[in-house]
Amino acid sequence: MSRKDKYRIALIEPSEIIAAGIASIIERHPDFVVEQTLNSPDYFNTGSDIDIIIINPCVIDYNDRFDVRTYFTGTNAAIVALTHNNLEENVLRQYNECIGTYDNASRIIQKLKNAIEENEQNPRSDINELSSRERDILAAVAKGLTNKEIADKFNISIYTVISHRRNISQKLGINSIPGLTVYAIMNKLVDMSDIG
Repeated sequence: MSRKDKYRIALIEPSEIIAAGIASIIERHPDFVVEQTLNSPDYFNTGSDIDIIIINPCVIDYNDRFDVRTYFTGTNAAIVALTHNNLEENVLRQYNECIGTYDNASRIIQKLKNAIEENEQNPRSDINELSSRERDILAAVAKGLTNKEIADKFNISIYTVISHRRNISQKLGINSIPGLTVYAIMNKLVDMSDIG
């Protein structure tokens, strides 16, 4: 199998020793090649032809961006978390798969294959992109407005508000008002002082 026939991986891990170990395990398998090893997602080239991004969630600045996929717009790569400990479910939902530092080589390879398969079956490259109207509705929800108040504010029907809220929840994978409020705050759609 030539280098071009392999699944290309970008590995984003600040620990040089962990990155070298994971890369060594992955490259023993004939279907994978680590093309890039980076210590921050800021250095990732979205124009690169990468199939899988393995990233340590600790390098994500959740004060700046709530969703890992916003770092990788423009790529359809599967995104795999490389974790050293347990993560909250709302964080894990952002990834196609999760590799633990205590996983053995065969488990790591299986998880990479699972990530590719899951990404092909459920592509999510643009799923978290909210329209400007959806961002407006989300901000209104975070501010505590009712469906009727939102409908009046934007001069739309209550049914349209409900439809927007359903779409927002599906795109973000967040079904509770507190969760949506946290998302809105973390993505600077509302200020803490706006929350009532």
